[in-house]
Amino acid sequence: MDAKEGLKRLTAWFYEYVDQFVSRDPCIQQNIDLKTRHTQRVCEAIRDIGATLNLSQEDLCTAEVTGWLHDIGRFEQYTRYGTFMDHRSEDHAALGVRVIRESRILKRMDVFDAKLILKVVGAHNRAGLPAEKDARTLLFLRLLRDADKVDIWHVVTSYYRDSGKKRNHALELDLPDLPRISDPVYDGLMKGRLVNMVDLKTVNDFKLLQMGWVYDVNFLRTFQIVRERGYLEAIRDALSVGSERAAHVYRRARSYVERRCQESRVSGVSIRI
Repeated sequence: MDAKEGLKRLTAWFYEYVDQFVSRDPCIQQNIDLKTRHTQRVCEAIRDIGATLNLSQEDLCTAEVTGWLHDIGRFEQYTRYGTFMDHRSEDHAALGVRVIRESRILKRMDVFDAKLILKVVGAHNRAGLPAEKDARTLLFLRLLRDADKVDIWHVVTSYYRDSGKKRNHALELDLPDLPRISDPVYDGLMKGRLVNMVDLKTVNDFKLLQMGWVYDVNFLRTFQIVRERGYLEAIRDALSVGSERAAHVYRRARSYVERRCQESRVSGVSIRI
């Protein structure tokens, strides 16, 4: 079995696994569908970004496997706990690793580097990159984290733009929609730091956290996507607080994206590989 055939079988297994969580409860099914479509688009983003990195066909397939598996723990998480908030349930990445191990799907195919894939899936949702010394593992982890962000930006900005629909409290992490921005969120973002999930107190905090993900982007193509699709502008326009603080956070993030794109054009290479 080659890598392309292995990827095909892994994809089929993914859909068989997700079918176990089909629910008559429309709220549960809405969020199962949400994560299924998210996984599909993360894989599309991996192919898009990966195509700019001169990866081999085998490496592109391995990267896509991490995309199919990265949120496999979300389905059990939401069905069991009714939330996507890890600190209110359990770490969905660790849960995903457990699902992969128990299913033995990677062992049954025996074509991909199972150890690498498990490490990437297990670390993809951390606040920052782990202290990983293996350059190959870091490459796949960075690629997955970028692709994951690209689609979460797509999901949340599509939701914000379609504001006439009913609120999805799971997508908003069950946070109250209050017209304020918490001090730790603002202070961290103005220093170019990622926001800690425990500092989120409002939906506006969560929206600004999403804006701040640009400080954890690794590749030129990802920055280009952020700019092309207007993700930062969509988040800015969706804030329910029109304060100077929000404007400062947006301008700093936008400037950072522009600078990264310019630096990469000048150097002619992708960044942080």
